[in-house]
Amino acid sequence: MSLKRGAAFLCAAACLTACAQTDALAPSRSREYADFLIARVANMSGDFTVASQRYDAAVSQSADDPALVNGAIAAALSSGDVARARTLARMTPSSGEAPPLALLVRATDDLSRARYGAAMNELERMQSGPADALVARFLQSWVEVGDGDADSAAVALDQLSAMRPYGGLLAYQRALTLDYAGHDQEALEAYALAEQASFWLAPAVERHADLRARAGSVEEARAILNSAPSRNDSEALARDLERLNEEGRVAVTELTPARGAAIALFGLGAIFLQERDEARGLATLTLALMLDPDLDPARLSFAQAQAELGHFAEARAALAQVRRASPYYLGAQIMTAWVLKDEGREAEALALAQQVAAEGERGQRALADMYRSLDQYGEAEALYSQLIDGGLTQEWRLYYYRAATRERLGRWPEAEMDLQRALELSPEQPEVMNFLAYTWVDRGEYLQEALAMLRRAVEQRPSSAAIIDSLGWAYYRLGEYDKALEHLERAVELMPADATLNDHLGDLYWRLERYTEARFQWRRALAGEPEDVAAIEAKIERGLPPTRSATR
Repeated sequence: MSLKRGAAFLCAAACLTACAQTDALAPSRSREYADFLIARVANMSGDFTVASQRYDAAVSQSADDPALVNGAIAAALSSGDVARARTLARMTPSSGEAPPLALLVRATDDLSRARYGAAMNELERMQSGPADALVARFLQSWVEVGDGDADSAAVALDQLSAMRPYGGLLAYQRALTLDYAGHDQEALEAYALAEQASFWLAPAVERHADLRARAGSVEEARAILNSAPSRNDSEALARDLERLNEEGRVAVTELTPARGAAIALFGLGAIFLQERDEARGLATLTLALMLDPDLDPARLSFAQAQAELGHFAEARAALAQVRRASPYYLGAQIMTAWVLKDEGREAEALALAQQVAAEGERGQRALADMYRSLDQYGEAEALYSQLIDGGLTQEWRLYYYRAATRERLGRWPEAEMDLQRALELSPEQPEVMNFLAYTWVDRGEYLQEALAMLRRAVEQRPSSAAIIDSLGWAYYRLGEYDKALEHLERAVELMPADATLNDHLGDLYWRLERYTEARFQWRRALAGEPEDVAAIEAKIERGLPPTRSATR
């Protein structure tokens, strides 16, 4: 049992102990209530598989409780159990009160089968909170489109486009509805407006490029596909480019109301996840995959969210559903390797990364990154060098990552040259400026230049604890303790468990003669598993030696 799952059960057990002190509930009702409590706690802690199991046990005792069934469907969707969600949705009455999620699941299935009248009947019965209502509104738009009323759907979406943070997604939806209806010029204008909202939605971008190609603007279609900001979509977009060059088209499948709705829910689920609403985000991604089982970007987002929650088996199960023929297969394999690594199965992770490297440049990058994460710096440095020498001389990230390995190998002059080359290729890149300037500060070199560089980096990343810490550390090394205090305390506030940040703040407190607080921060640093435990233990025992001035 994981720590998170153990905590969930302990919390639920405490609730049950209190409930057991009354005789008000019959034994069967007590069991139902116990399962309900455990399910609620598991759901709140993000353990959706356990929540689904416990909700199912409670529903088996009381299938006529709409709130209970709704919770069970939510947990099933969040864990990706489509079959169970459908079973639960069919248990509820076709008339009268029904759980909102049961209606959403049934409407989703009806829409996927082009049963537009049935889907609309389900959606019109919904009485729910704003988030579920927003999901329903997207589905309703595509039901209207399928029923031949695309113009009304486009007008309604346009009226909603000012909603934050959903404006970009709504703009894409309006573009897709116009595209489906054959209003090509209006659709192209709507796609352009959507992209100005800086909301990247790869399946919608693909449709935009496809419409450009069909309208005869092949070069503009090519420019759209080349604008990808994320490597997660690189293989898919590369295949789109090949198809465009060979066949003059981009999309493989026809745009249908079900696929349009799937793209909508994929985008909405991604927004929910960005807002840290994992349960709703995962459930919405599952609904998207019910509408379009081939929407692999949604599947990768689902797996990523599960992995970040520590649900490694669920993440791997989702990734295993990406078929070899999919343009997202390589990305799924790379993500699987990282999930295995995070799971502690490092040998398996490395073996899979080595297999993936045979697939070409992206796989080789993934293997180099895996070597670096496993502290195999020599292997990583050699592979980064191979990639650069093989022609990738204009990619700042490769120089940045090679610098990280060379610094670890004790080859700082070469690492310094790589970082400066990275800044030539991507000036003012905050991560690169932070690495270079922090190392200068830590080595006592070029402190004024480093300070100016870190100020610029903080301006670009005002919420980055690592960069704020670097700026504070520069002030510390210059003896400007008052300025250092503001930044080092802010960094620890942003990342309270980080060993390096607490260590730095402890050093500053010592120089400010706040000895008790210094030792407290150093002890927090020890709890964060620092690289040099002995050095921190020595500081706790003896404090810091007298100050020394910077060397340059």
